[in-house]
Amino acid sequence: QREYYYDQIVSVSGEYGVMLGDSNDGCDHDDVDEPTPMPAETPPKVDPLTNDPGEGRVIILKIGGSSITHKAHEETLNYENLDWFAQLIASSVHESFLASTTTATTTTTTTTSKPKFVIVHGAGSFGHHSAKRFGLKCGKAAFLAENDGEPTANVTNTCTPDRSRYQMEALSKTRRSVQKLNASVVDRLIEKGVNAVGISPGMTFPDLRAHGIASSLTRAPLFDSDSHSMLKDRDVMGMTFLCQSIFQCLNCGLVPVIHGDACLLHDGMRAGILGGDTLVEGIANLWGRGHWDVRDRIGKVIFITDVGGVYSSDPKVDSDAELIRKLCVNEDTGKVTVGDGDEDEDGKCPSLNVGGSSHAHDVTGGLKAKLGAAVTVVQTGIDVIIAQCGSVSAEKFVKGEFESVYDVEEGTLLTTVTRSKRKAL
Repeated sequence: QREYYYDQIVSVSGEYGVMLGDSNDGCDHDDVDEPTPMPAETPPKVDPLTNDPGEGRVIILKIGGSSITHKAHEETLNYENLDWFAQLIASSVHESFLASTTTATTTTTTTTSKPKFVIVHGAGSFGHHSAKRFGLKCGKAAFLAENDGEPTANVTNTCTPDRSRYQMEALSKTRRSVQKLNASVVDRLIEKGVNAVGISPGMTFPDLRAHGIASSLTRAPLFDSDSHSMLKDRDVMGMTFLCQSIFQCLNCGLVPVIHGDACLLHDGMRAGILGGDTLVEGIANLWGRGHWDVRDRIGKVIFITDVGGVYSSDPKVDSDAELIRKLCVNEDTGKVTVGDGDEDEDGKCPSLNVGGSSHAHDVTGGLKAKLGAAVTVVQTGIDVIIAQCGSVSAEKFVKGEFESVYDVEEGTLLTTVTRSKRKAL
């Protein structure tokens, strides 16, 4: 039985393969004629962030709930932004993910360079209002606050029957609300000719909890090579099942659309919120570390929000807020610095002051939580871009129509210090 590990996926001249050990099959091939060389092909367009050709490349695209809904008004869609987003996916995704009756849209992006997409969307006004009424907590924040970042071992049920019923009522009604939004997003994508399918993670995958993989951010293999069994890490197991479902969709030509959800907290007895940013963090970290064959790598993660990127302060309340074009993440410590991570003459790096959400109904932490998830993703070797919904800049980032982040009018790039020094991004 062959095992697949993350470090076995290698890049050779832009082509990807999996190293599976000794290639000698014991046969004598001396009498086999040399194959006729294939005619030279035009090299596909290369992604400026990863130096990878488009085929075999996956983009995780997370669009915030505040971008596709009117967050101040319960269960109200932002039809203009939702249409823009669906059309962007339809014109950017590889043609194998389009309906058979769809006529390919002529764009500057050639078909061979178009990627696959994993779409994650937030809840916006379809989940946060209900969650706020019932007092549901962000699952990751609750886990870290109650357990100091350590996995829970023995949990005692302290909920009274009435309290437990209240919690499950909160979960049921909040989850039903976000599923309505997911259906609307999928409907709009299908209308644009995209073969999209909704994935509702909360109570679908065993052991998937509201804190994601907060206690299991490790590069260790997910499976025991001796017993050929899954390691006993409940956080990893739940997210692994979700990843397997995503892989299945991509392999058969379906665009998976996952939503932030209401599900059980880490104790398995209370309800909480599994945010879209937490889902992105988990998917990106576990990608390629299971025992299944992962043929595609993640090229980049793009967060589409209701602001133009990361600012020095909240641009909605501070008119002097400045857009930050690049943030560098230390691979080991996760420390974030502005620019290329260079120290000034005093030996200090510019600091970043990040606040929470300016939306009254947001229970997932806003930009602060988003940046926390983005930093963890960057530490895995994947660059992150934050751009504004409906902007030309976001379109260019999704389509790969740029050489450097500074070539695009707005948006913020998060990369590592090492990659920033190696490439002029």
